[in-house]
Amino acid sequence: MQAQSYFQLISPLIFLAFSCGFAVLWHYARDVIALRYYALSYFLGACAFVGNFLRPLMPPVVEIYATSPFYIGMTVLFCGATFAFYRGHAPWKTFWLAGTAMLALISWYSFAVDNIASRIVVMHAGIFAMMVYTAFSLHREMTRRIDRVLQAIIVISAIQLVCRGAYIVFYAAPTLTQADFPQSTLALLLHFSVSIVALALALCLFVMFGMKFVARLTLTSQTDPLTGALNRRGFEARLATFADEETMRNSRHAVVMADLDRFKSVNDTFGHEAGDTVIRAFARLLGSVARECDFVVRWGGEEFLVVIAHADAAAAHLFAETVRTALESIPHDCLRGKSVTASFGIAAWQGEKSLSNAIRDADMALYRAKHEGRNRVCPNLAEMDGNRSEAAVA
Repeated sequence: MQAQSYFQLISPLIFLAFSCGFAVLWHYARDVIALRYYALSYFLGACAFVGNFLRPLMPPVVEIYATSPFYIGMTVLFCGATFAFYRGHAPWKTFWLAGTAMLALISWYSFAVDNIASRIVVMHAGIFAMMVYTAFSLHREMTRRIDRVLQAIIVISAIQLVCRGAYIVFYAAPTLTQADFPQSTLALLLHFSVSIVALALALCLFVMFGMKFVARLTLTSQTDPLTGALNRRGFEARLATFADEETMRNSRHAVVMADLDRFKSVNDTFGHEAGDTVIRAFARLLGSVARECDFVVRWGGEEFLVVIAHADAAAAHLFAETVRTALESIPHDCLRGKSVTASFGIAAWQGEKSLSNAIRDADMALYRAKHEGRNRVCPNLAEMDGNRSEAAVA
């Protein structure tokens, strides 16, 4: 009796604490809608345990619904939140139909056929079905180790529901009554297992959200807020990873320096907001033409650096020409339908040549493109002379 009362009192506190934790996280990350559903799910779990504790004070008709709707709602919201976390949406209609069917069967076995064992089995089977459906439907999205841990906890909790349901059907049903169940060992085990599972799930979820927020902060600190391209810090971090991927001495890459033409006149004529819109459009165009292995960096103002991986200067020239011709054909509403142009300088980056030297050469080529009339792609002159010498020798 004391142990039963202890778990009936401590369990709602556990659920309420995690509900508040998820609510606080949601307050600071409103775009992560799953947090709101997890907070509501754990709040309903707290209500279910409070209802369990107050059941002896309730009339029989009210007592039937003191916990079941809350457990069902808790499960529906938890499974829906998990779908929302991984896919951005949830099959709410399916979950709520299943929950409604469970509540209808529980009502049937309460008033039409008074059978507490059947009510417990319906509850266990319904929750089992929703949790297993969630775990296996999201199997492809659960790829990280922490995701697999969450999946394992969900499956294990569902399996223990089946085991407990089987025990009720084959062993406890003949002696189980509505009056005896709230103070029975079976009810004690139910409260204990639900609390342990909720604790394990919540801890796993907090780790997952912590990883998500750390990744978000890292991304925010390494990307330019206006364009989404890498900033200087992100460039250095990406470069370190890039260098680890292969031996740079045997690698051939290229760099492109790109700069919008006469951008000051855009700001002076149409305003800085229009200028920001043009810069964003230019960054999107660079990113759309770049490959997954390339990376785009906002170098400063309207100037961008693009590292073309595993390619020579000719490939970089093709990249720059593709962007240049596409940009001059795009009208901008913020410029009253006018288009803008950009100039490009390219240089090779090989293992024996430092990246800083390659950027310097590309910058000099960009300066030449500006000097020769803008809206053009200019390669590094030293590389052009070297290619001509090789062609002459050949």
